[in-house]
Amino acid sequence: MGWLAVALFSVGTLCLGMGNGAVFQLLPQRFRNEVGVMTGLVGFAGGLGGFFLAKALATSKGMTGGFMAGFLFFSVLALLGVAGLTFVKTRWRTTWGAVSGARI
Repeated sequence: MGWLAVALFSVGTLCLGMGNGAVFQLLPQRFRNEVGVMTGLVGFAGGLGGFFLAKALATSKGMTGGFMAGFLFFSVLALLGVAGLTFVKTRWRTTWGAVSGARI
């Protein structure tokens, strides 16, 4: 049973790494003139998110005795992010090609 946990952890880590790589590859396409600033902001947001994830889970464990409230909080944040991207998706798709010449 331990090998299954290691396999799932490895797959999850690989998915996170691919997502991270995709974000940093898309930055120059979307923000051609502000690549440095946007790279810094994305890195900052990732570091801040990593800090608050641990803090929220610890607070959740201390207040409720479990981690569920902390995971629910970050699940709602993720859903809000997906909803926000859904709203700007069409506009971004129509402006990316004009800015970078890329076919997206």
